[in-house]
Amino acid sequence: MEPPALELTGLVYRYQRSYVLRGTGLTLARGAALALYGSNGAGKTTLLKIISTALTPTRGGGRVLGYDLTDRLELRQRVLIVSHALGLYPELSGTENLEFAVAMHGIPKAGIDAALERVGLGGVTTRVRGYSSGMRKRLALAKMLLLRPELILLDEPFAALDPQGKDLVEGLIRGEQQRGATLVIASHEPERTRQIVNFETTLEAGMLSLPVNVGQLEVAPLEVSQ
Repeated sequence: MEPPALELTGLVYRYQRSYVLRGTGLTLARGAALALYGSNGAGKTTLLKIISTALTPTRGGGRVLGYDLTDRLELRQRVLIVSHALGLYPELSGTENLEFAVAMHGIPKAGIDAALERVGLGGVTTRVRGYSSGMRKRLALAKMLLLRPELILLDEPFAALDPQGKDLVEGLIRGEQQRGATLVIASHEPERTRQIVNFETTLEAGMLSLPVNVGQLEVAPLEVSQ
């Protein structure tokens, strides 16, 4: 039996003198799609960065796809965080960014043009530094299509997009669900997001609430003394 996608225990993240995460425990089954709500500054992006190994927790830990959070090399081959900025190189073009990404994962370049067309960036040759926020998000989604990660972390996937762009993102997310990927979606748009997830919870002041749907999801917020 495969281990859960997420098994996180007592995650604490402290930035300077403030706690961003105050003891977060989360277990999520493979193939599930979890919506993570919360106000700005609640800790959503920090939690996603810890899961992706972009940040190291101050305390606590856990396993992602069966690997310890410290196994960065293994996890970065299997986990992708999708945002408008993370993992993109501004001095490279969109095509060059994707060429670098597939080379790092040992994937052929053959699908790059099709992925760019699918996200509406076909024929764009400018450097990423000149991209709008929405274009950067589209490029990150093209990388998702090429890499086919086991766990996808989406940070505000509908932000900075027009209605057509939001429909595109929703369709791409549904496609990733159909192939069996696990998703965690941090979002300020619950009405749209809850159409494509089967679990949802809220992060406020660095602590997770109980989930709306229980199923295979367990959320265990813990107090942290300051």
